[in-house]
Amino acid sequence: MEIVLKDPRNDAELRLTVEPEDYNGEQGVRIVYPNKDSFVMVQKNGDWEVMDEDFVNPELVDAIGKALHPRASYNSI
Repeated sequence: MEIVLKDPRNDAELRLTVEPEDYNGEQGVRIVYPNKDSFVMVQKNGDWEVMDEDFVNPELVDAIGKALHPRASYNSI
């Protein structure tokens, strides 16, 4: 699936691909940038956490989580 949001750094439109992913037995999502860089997020206690990268802008993680929230409610993501 694709989500479109504003990049918190510069308000530019950002199109990201979201793919379901198993992360050590937990249901997560792989977020893929247009340049194919990616990272995995897992929802824990209602909050999205980045699992496989040292630093991802927390504002971006929050924006992605908000974009995923309506979909997660209906798609079991």
